[in-house]
Amino acid sequence: MLLKISWRNIWRNPKRSITMVLSIAAGLWGGVFAASIAMGLLNQRFQTGVEQELSHVQMHNPQFLIETNINHHVEDWLQIKEQLNHDQRVKAFTGRTIVNGMIATANLTRGVNILGIDPATEASTTGLDQNTIDGEFFGESTQNPILIGNSLAEKMKARLGTRVVLTFQDTNNELVSISCRVSGIFQTANSMYDEMNIYMLQHDLTEHLGVEGIVNQVALVLHELDQAGDFAAEYGDMFPELTVRTWAEISPQMAFYNQMGMTMFMIILAIILMALAFGLLNTMLMAVFERTRELGMLMCIGMNKKRIFLMIMFETIFLTVTGSLAGTALAVVSVNLFTERGINMAPVGGDSLQNFGFDPVIYPVIDNSFFAMLAILVILTAVLTAIYPALKALRLRPAEAVRTQ
Repeated sequence: MLLKISWRNIWRNPKRSITMVLSIAAGLWGGVFAASIAMGLLNQRFQTGVEQELSHVQMHNPQFLIETNINHHVEDWLQIKEQLNHDQRVKAFTGRTIVNGMIATANLTRGVNILGIDPATEASTTGLDQNTIDGEFFGESTQNPILIGNSLAEKMKARLGTRVVLTFQDTNNELVSISCRVSGIFQTANSMYDEMNIYMLQHDLTEHLGVEGIVNQVALVLHELDQAGDFAAEYGDMFPELTVRTWAEISPQMAFYNQMGMTMFMIILAIILMALAFGLLNTMLMAVFERTRELGMLMCIGMNKKRIFLMIMFETIFLTVTGSLAGTALAVVSVNLFTERGINMAPVGGDSLQNFGFDPVIYPVIDNSFFAMLAILVILTAVLTAIYPALKALRLRPAEAVRTQ
């Protein structure tokens, strides 16, 4: 009976109640949708930064991390390759030959990282073939084909078939220049990465380096990202002559981005709940002051203070839950709608996003656990906010309240 009375009470002033419900719904919708955009942005950065650029775990000769020299290569590559092939935790891996060099066309000369790759293992590890937007991913092509980033191609005014010259040092520290043809153009969400890295066939690169089968970096992805730490520690003990690092050790800023997601959620949630609390407090205090005479009469006819207290509590909770359900429903619909379509930020700063490695098309996403946490915190906020108006009602003196006009 008390629940039924409380529900009816909040609709005795429908304009005020509807306004409050709409305010709660709009606040929650805006907050959840903003959080979904932030999480979508961070998820995409994580995907492009870790899975396409860094991979989950990398192995290097320790000296290679100090000086990018082709002679600082991974020892026992064949043994490591055999071990990784039989490790059930490994989803895919690739061995790369890496040298620093120069790329030159008739329009521009600039420094780049030259990565010699096995197309099959590189595609399965980083999905580089899926990022090839023009030309072919090392299919049938001319001699010494290379794959360059779209940003670099635009700056160098290079197109498919453009002749470029690569210059680098071989294993004897002698300068080598080779003529190559652009066979494909790739594009990731990170334009800076696209400008600094070019790819060529590993056997083409090692042939000009003067040694076959040399590998400077082993990059791999696991079936479960959470296993990266244990995996790196295990292989570090197994191959002590190598430096084995996880993605978080390679790029601490990426780990910070990943951790920042929950922090952003909590900040957004705190702002929503503070606004909700002040709105509810104002509404329920107004309701108590307007019903002073009514509450006094209820006390006079025998309703005890406990029931008065619970009635105010239930009214606040009903009002909050109604608005929260409406706001959450709107947020779910909005997130699902834009998860498929995406939000194109290119017209309002897409280039700036790409400079920092973020895709200009954002696909909002929200974890189901966020809604569970939101529901608990909203109810808790409603209960805490209702305490003061309820106590205010209990302080009323029945005889004085009944005489109130």
